[in-house]
Amino acid sequence: MLWPLWSEFLLSWARTRRYWFNTLANLGGSLLYFYAILLGFSRLTPEEARFLDPGPLLLVFTAFNLTLFTFQSIAYTVQGEAQLGTLEHMALARGGLLRQLLLRALVQSLFGVLWSLLVLLPLALAFGVTLGPLARWPLGFLPLFLAALGFGLLMGATALYFKQVDEFFTIVQFLFLPYFFYLVRFEPWMAHLPFAPGTQLLKLALTGEGAFPGLLLLAFVQALLFLGAGLFAMAWVYAAVRRRGLLGRY
Repeated sequence: MLWPLWSEFLLSWARTRRYWFNTLANLGGSLLYFYAILLGFSRLTPEEARFLDPGPLLLVFTAFNLTLFTFQSIAYTVQGEAQLGTLEHMALARGGLLRQLLLRALVQSLFGVLWSLLVLLPLALAFGVTLGPLARWPLGFLPLFLAALGFGLLMGATALYFKQVDEFFTIVQFLFLPYFFYLVRFEPWMAHLPFAPGTQLLKLALTGEGAFPGLLLLAFVQALLFLGAGLFAMAWVYAAVRRRGLLGRY
């Protein structure tokens, strides 16, 4: 178990070092992208901006970034390995394809946390956003991560069957952005929306506010439902493509 996990760490680090220019360009692009959005909101009149506080907005961007990173760590891995013709090699790994995908998602999500911090901290300084993270902030991150992991498995199952799904994934990612915008001003009824409890928990944890026990419970229940649905979908599709001889076909 530890050796495959360490191998995924080495792979991610090797790719980061080898394609350092692309990594820096991606980081710069993320900073400019979120900075431009925040700058646009800061130019609104006081009447227009009365419902838009840069603090919650920036923290929702962070939740969006983490969710997207986790989703991509599985969905794009399946599609990329299929295009390279190495999906069958992953399936031959000890423990099978599903375990290897989960290990890769874990490693890349840790990189995603670091990435999000590299985007969050400069923007927080630029816009004077005060952060006071609680010592238990990982508890706010965990349900969001588990929900995103389950969603990534659902999208990974789609990629496992259809292989070429770039345009579909692009649509999903563009739909994510306005949806997370919608969660900036959290209302109690929003707690039942996908990713909403985890996003709110992360916001509360990073600002030093306490979380309501009911919200915490709901976030974990929703995350486990997402994760269960994703695991079931991936296992079912994996069995189907193996049975039909479609695992490595592209």
